[in-house]
Amino acid sequence: MTLDNIGFWISLTLTLAVFSYLLGDNMLYRLAVSIFVGLVAAFTTTVTTQSIILPLLEDATLIFIFLMPAVVLALLLFLKPIRQLRILTNIALGFLIAVGTAAAVVGAVRGTLIPLVADTAQISLSDDPLTLFSRVVLVIGVATSLLYFNYSARQTEEGEIERGRIMSVIAPIGQGFIVVTLGALYGAAILTSLTILTGQLDMLFGS
Repeated sequence: MTLDNIGFWISLTLTLAVFSYLLGDNMLYRLAVSIFVGLVAAFTTTVTTQSIILPLLEDATLIFIFLMPAVVLALLLFLKPIRQLRILTNIALGFLIAVGTAAAVVGAVRGTLIPLVADTAQISLSDDPLTLFSRVVLVIGVATSLLYFNYSARQTEEGEIERGRIMSVIAPIGQGFIVVTLGALYGAAILTSLTILTGQLDMLFGS
């Protein structure tokens, strides 16, 4: 049996194990997910080591600037079981959360918001009707989806909390765009999974 055949049977087994979740949570599904998480963690560790850690080790100055603080933070995280030193662990966790949040915000702004704003700003009446309609819908979808997460509200005389008149009209529109987006993403994920399964079954039972 060649390596290609072994890889095919392993991939088919893991695919069927994932689809066994349709029958309910079971050991095969958990095993497949655990293997996937382990592979992702191993891949991330390998890429991080080759792309970040090894280049830093080549320069002594960079070791003290970047690598040493990372080692200190990692050591502080190991102090969590010691109750008297948990404050140091909290400092390390706070630093990691702050850096991660900042990186996520910068990535969202540069990778999502700025391109969307640039695209929506290109609306021109000289465009063909379909393009103009698509860009107008894009503007409405972005604006209403962002405003949907505006939680400002007021209390009525009956003591109930409700949105203002304007937000009560805008929020359902944004919610509709969000629902359609999540549905499309979920449908694409299911379609991709079925395509992979069909391809593997075709390789197994095809001519």
